[in-house]
Amino acid sequence: MRLLKYILIINIILSASCWAQETPSSKFSITIPTVAQEATSIWRTINDIKFFEKNGYVVNLPKDELIEKLIDKSKKGTFNNNDYSAIYNLLESKVYNKTDYKLSLKNVQLQEQLINNMIVELHSIQDSCSWNFNMLDNYNVVFTLYGSGGSYDPQNGTVTLFTTKKGDFKNYKNPANTIIHEIVHIAIEESIVQKFELSHSLKELTVDTMVKLLFSNLLPEYKVQNMGNFNIDNYLKNTNDIKNLDKTIKNIKAQNKAV
Repeated sequence: MRLLKYILIINIILSASCWAQETPSSKFSITIPTVAQEATSIWRTINDIKFFEKNGYVVNLPKDELIEKLIDKSKKGTFNNNDYSAIYNLLESKVYNKTDYKLSLKNVQLQEQLINNMIVELHSIQDSCSWNFNMLDNYNVVFTLYGSGGSYDPQNGTVTLFTTKKGDFKNYKNPANTIIHEIVHIAIEESIVQKFELSHSLKELTVDTMVKLLFSNLLPEYKVQNMGNFNIDNYLKNTNDIKNLDKTIKNIKAQNKAV
């Protein structure tokens, strides 16, 4: 319950934050996180540490004895909401500095027009899909120095983007790659991922292939993650397969019980 209270506080701060950057025509805002938001990122990362290790993800967390103890608790199954306050106090007293995100903010702002153009393109195919391609009116990109990379919240359109104090981003020099990846995750979460109970690997392959098919000319560095031996290219070949993604996924699952 305590974590839920903090998340509600975060949402209030997020909506009113003077640190959010958005131009009038932009489809997304960019937010420098608060202490509470970063504490939540760390809490969630530690809570899911076994998942990250199982799937080969490298995570970034503060270098501190407290964090090591909490990771150990998580692996033993004793980590819980009550540990949030210790993380918050660590950040507030020793770690958090708002200026750590300035270079990242600048680098995303440099890609703002490209990202907006791709969001508009995603909106343009929405009505031609046979399934609910869930595009939102606005998205909020929130930086974090912690976690495994990017993440998303389909309920409010928040994209959490991992960065560093040097303004670097995981896997790509251009942050637009990860931002669009997470926006596509949001678009398919309810009507594809949840409806058809996609495995983690099939979910990631689906999103990666969609981004590659739609934006290879705009995102030449974009890579499809290695998720085992399954070749989704045999099923998801073009934009027509995206427009009929529900049928494509049904076909994949019918013919490949292991994915």
